[in-house]
Amino acid sequence: MMDGHDLPKIADVTDVDAQAEVKRLAGLDPAAYETERKHAAARLSWRTSVLDAEVQKVRQLNTDPDECEQNSFIEDLEPWLDPVDGASLAEEIRNRLRDHVVFGTDADADCATLWIIGTYLMNTWRLWPRLLITSPTKACGKSTLLEVVDALAYRGFIASNATPAAIFRAIEAWQPTLLLDEADTWMRQNEELAGILNSGHTNRTARVIRVQEVNGELVPTPFSTWCPMVIAGIGSQRDTLMSRSIVIGLRRKLPEEKVAKLPIDLHGQMLRVRRRIARWTADNAVRIGAMENEPPACGNDRLQDNFTPLWRIATALGGIWPDRIAAAYSLQVKAQEKSDEPAGVIMLHDIAELFATRTGRPDRLSSAEIVTDLIALEERPWAEWKRGNPITATTVAKLMKPFGIKPKVAKLHGSSTRVYLRSEIEAAACRYAGS
Repeated sequence: MMDGHDLPKIADVTDVDAQAEVKRLAGLDPAAYETERKHAAARLSWRTSVLDAEVQKVRQLNTDPDECEQNSFIEDLEPWLDPVDGASLAEEIRNRLRDHVVFGTDADADCATLWIIGTYLMNTWRLWPRLLITSPTKACGKSTLLEVVDALAYRGFIASNATPAAIFRAIEAWQPTLLLDEADTWMRQNEELAGILNSGHTNRTARVIRVQEVNGELVPTPFSTWCPMVIAGIGSQRDTLMSRSIVIGLRRKLPEEKVAKLPIDLHGQMLRVRRRIARWTADNAVRIGAMENEPPACGNDRLQDNFTPLWRIATALGGIWPDRIAAAYSLQVKAQEKSDEPAGVIMLHDIAELFATRTGRPDRLSSAEIVTDLIALEERPWAEWKRGNPITATTVAKLMKPFGIKPKVAKLHGSSTRVYLRSEIEAAACRYAGS
């Protein structure tokens, strides 16, 4: 076996049999080539990566340049030849996702897994949610997760910036799974783009109309906006986009938390998984399309609609997946209920809890103590209140003012400082926060 420095390029090979073998392999369909490539590489004493590159060169020589350019964006995926066990396949996808990033909750990984499988079933759905990846700050793995989803989803295509026109034309031409990164820097204030993203939520309404010139005449032309779409950014997005999305969170890893680095050829390594997803979804598309089950009503019809496709995929997978998606749905319902409350009411409730749980039930707490304790609360927005930054004493004062509560200068721990009184907080919480 030759090492990497001695491997010849096909142009240098003088062995007619080797050239003929590469040409033969280049003429095979993807499934047949996948079956033969390892044995062929062994016969030639080449690495499979070298063989893949040389076969691709021959294929490109035999392909029309325009078609070759388009095919570089579009994968013509051949389903796996044998039937596939869906539950174990979904577990493999979930494990791969969790290998590379730290999710906010296990439910986030469950939702991402089912969403990826659903990208292969777009002809089945009436409605398909966006997958919105959020994090409180930089370096939480958003771009990494996009690469992993790109390697697993149907016809994945990543872009870090695009015009609205480019997006709907790309959808019309390629029917990809579109993955958009850095959304917080270029998407939030773009009104035209917001309209395009919102239009693609349901199949029936997933189109925009633009005028284009055809044979010298201006002709109204419809463009599809129906495709799976992943959007990643720091913080929240527009309410209209949030309400049309399955929202999952990422966290910055701690020193003791381990994640694996992405391999250079992840997309190539995941071809086997993509083919197996294609086979399982092809075998189950009619069954899933005929399902009528849906999550229980939660007072939010759009949230229920967004989870319905994932609910049906989980039902088809069986095993532990129905329980996992039910738990994920319950978490999203609770998060929605909390987010519907005004921020001031939420803070009032939290401050009342701080007083109630403090040892000795003090009659006052300093503004600084309250800020520190609020920031430490998990599952609350105070640690990333504004553009990833925590709340301040000024924030607390502003949110408490509508309830008639103002900080007072008083003695605490032997010195004068600004404090909030337990009596005022508890009275307001009883009236407004149900405490």
